Amino acid sequence: MRRWAGPPPLLIAVTVLGILVAPAVSHADAGPPAIEQAVLAGAEPGPTSTPTPSTTPATTPATTPGRSGGASTRDPAPDTESDVEPEEDSQPGSDATTGAAPGSRPTVPPITPQKIGVASFNQYVQLSGAAGLDDARALTSRDGVDVVGWQEGFVAGPIYQALAEDGWATRRYVRARGSRELAVSWRKDRFAFVGSALHKLADGVAEGDGRYPFGTRYALRVTLRDRATGEQLSVINTHLPQRIEDLEVPGTWRTTKNALRAARQLDRLAEIWERAPGRWVVGTGDYNIAALADQRARNSGGVVAAYAGVARSSYSLLGFEGLQPTHPYSGRFIDYVHVAQPALKKGRIEVLGQRTPGGLSSDHRPLVVRLKLS
Repeated sequence: MRRWAGPPPLLIAVTVLGILVAPAVSHADAGPPAIEQAVLAGAEPGPTSTPTPSTTPATTPATTPGRSGGASTRDPAPDTESDVEPEEDSQPGSDATTGAAPGSRPTVPPITPQKIGVASFNQYVQLSGAAGLDDARALTSRDGVDVVGWQEGFVAGPIYQALAEDGWATRRYVRARGSRELAVSWRKDRFAFVGSALHKLADGVAEGDGRYPFGTRYALRVTLRDRATGEQLSVINTHLPQRIEDLEVPGTWRTTKNALRAARQLDRLAEIWERAPGRWVVGTGDYNIAALADQRARNSGGVVAAYAGVARSSYSLLGFEGLQPTHPYSGRFIDYVHVAQPALKKGRIEVLGQRTPGGLSSDHRPLVVRLKLS
């Protein structure tokens, strides 16, 4: 028998394992180099340093609208809602084919195009319950709104329960700290609930650990079934931390821990988009990054860069003409509705229009985007 004269088998096995594992570890730990190096090098100014003059106030009193422009959005005390939903899909999807002969191609009936309105709205946690309910009903009573992704709904449980009387259903999680701020609502006569999942994206920054504390960040994915076609729609809702954009150089990161966590949050969000079930995938959220400036700067790790090939915002498809800023205090468009890039390429989603209704009590205007699903 010929004896093996090459490298020891154990060395070969370790080498092969290293080649397979290293790219995955590298990708998971990767962050935007500029912001990561700056933060880790201690470039974030300390609490006693003098801030750089800016056209936007550095801080905002707790009672003043504009909290996304500077004030903390840490988790308030929990509301009294007690219905805790499971964190995994609770019903099977409708995409599975049953009864087909082995090797046969299932017959796919043509889909009648459906027009729906998707809204993203930051409810402003410091509003009274009555003002918050007025805002919610003013938005959901509009004919062109069928799905809403809410942010800052920490104490909005009673509001969502009241909307149920108006024909709306809502999904949120109240068990995890910080997750209760996110919710997705839909018209029950248009959609049926299929399943949902809560994804932890980034740890928060506590008092004393950074200049601008914030709570743990999540993404809420809710999957619905369109009653008219039987097809599925997934909605991905999230909220990035405040104080992440350098307002002196719009569209670029600040050197804060908040920005570092936000960049990693965006990277993980892109992965959630790629795995979301359904024929159609859309996203809502307060990203705290000015959409126009981010498009121009194409900031490393920014929204446009992170979602390249994955999702497109209504702003990138339709522009900003005729719109009022979604965050009037800072004059920025920081609230987004995204649609899946693959569905766009296949003609399954078409963005028809967008608007930013005013007259509400929140410090944000909602962004309402009209879509055609086919």
